[in-house]
Amino acid sequence: MDGLTVGDLVETNARKYPDDECLVSLTGDTRETITFLEFEDRVNRIARVLADRGVSTGDRVAVYMQNHPETIATYYGAMTLGALPVPINHRFKDDEVSYVLEDSEATFCVFDEDAAEIIATVANRDGTAIEDYLYLGEEAPAFAESYHAACEGVSADRVEVVPDRLDPAALMYTSGTTGKPKGCVLTHDNIIQNSVNTVYSCNFRENEDRFLVVTPLFHIAAVALFTNTFYCGSTTYLLNDFVPKRVMEVIDSESITGSFFVPMMSRALLDVDGFDDYDLSSFEHYMTGAAPSERELKEAIIESFDANLYEVFGQTEMSPVTCLLSPEDALTKPDSIGKSIINVSVKVVDDDGQEVEPGEIGRIAYKGPTAFSEYLGMPEKTDEVFDEGYFVSSDLVRQDEEGYLYFVGRHDDMIVSGGENIHPAEIEEVLHEHEAISEVAVVGVPDEEWTERVRAAVVPQEDESLTAEAVTEYVGERIADYKKPREVVFYDELPRNPTGKIVKGQLQ
Repeated sequence: MDGLTVGDLVETNARKYPDDECLVSLTGDTRETITFLEFEDRVNRIARVLADRGVSTGDRVAVYMQNHPETIATYYGAMTLGALPVPINHRFKDDEVSYVLEDSEATFCVFDEDAAEIIATVANRDGTAIEDYLYLGEEAPAFAESYHAACEGVSADRVEVVPDRLDPAALMYTSGTTGKPKGCVLTHDNIIQNSVNTVYSCNFRENEDRFLVVTPLFHIAAVALFTNTFYCGSTTYLLNDFVPKRVMEVIDSESITGSFFVPMMSRALLDVDGFDDYDLSSFEHYMTGAAPSERELKEAIIESFDANLYEVFGQTEMSPVTCLLSPEDALTKPDSIGKSIINVSVKVVDDDGQEVEPGEIGRIAYKGPTAFSEYLGMPEKTDEVFDEGYFVSSDLVRQDEEGYLYFVGRHDDMIVSGGENIHPAEIEEVLHEHEAISEVAVVGVPDEEWTERVRAAVVPQEDESLTAEAVTEYVGERIADYKKPREVVFYDELPRNPTGKIVKGQLQ
């Protein structure tokens, strides 16, 4: 064995903190507590179940479940065995689930009651390689085994197969905001190094913290937060749904010390009735990301929670954290995504791979031990995104003279109109300053004359009257005329994926 693997963490923590709380699941009025020793037992049992049914090193195990303790145990059991868990977005519909099952070539599937209808629909479709199904729920369908019955029927001894730290550990799919999701192969070293970086940079404490995970476990942000907490031997509290009032109650009653919320969650928490009645004195680590938080929101979070605000930036391919805006810079550099996190090297490059000058817009490129190994089944795409050891992202940024980075947009989102390159984020930044606008997203749409034209999708503030002409005029008064929206569409709300990112494809 070479180096530390995820399975080693499970064994180490069971020895070091056997009777301490590893995981507390809060579902309805039920409070289930799992110690580190009990978690090891669960991980070993599901690993044994998988091994007994033919799953081995390198195989893919689809996991289509909500935020259950069994979801995490299955991830870790597969990784301990040397197989790759494949989390599936539990909001996906039939065709989306089929795509992931087929693309990943998963041979085993674990699903829960909420997923049963869709799994029954796609189970026999051509292209699906699933051989066995495990069901978490009261009564298993005819084509599946009961999860708990299977685990109770095997030994809790650790399986013999122990992967190398550089072996594949998980197959995480990108959010797919600009096309079909791509399967990113992450190694054990990627996952553990991300925790090392985050734990150090965000001041996690060994065997002391109590972190709440309420974002969905199919997303790498939630998996990473659990792993960060687990790496420290601290306790993770698990909620299945984001209900703002319930989150506030849990922070209060369980003395939660930290969590991760996307901006839309932050706004909902701040709007909870009786906010000032909750005891938030334990809450120290307020982590946010996945979408930008404007200055006003950051000010409200800091004032209301009296916590350290850490804004993290990253992507699935980097396991995921790459940049961090520290609490000290949250309000002095509110528009920045911060600087590269420890152990990640960053540069800003043009389309030829050459570094650009400070202030110029370019693609952000990363190098470090958290960079993924490959896109599954896409060797040409993998080669395309790596340049001299750097993963060259499609995220566009600029860097100031002090080294702070600013997100500009996606390279894929670039609008080419009349021969000019237009960055949507520049127009969005202008419109965010309009007092009558609550939310905005800018996209390019096909145009016979201009190739593309700028379309602004606008959500007005409540009780505000706004016209398309006023929006266009506002932009034209502040930036170059060719960047003005040629089309303005008003919405009650913008389409978002489960992590809060705007799905711009639905606006085009």
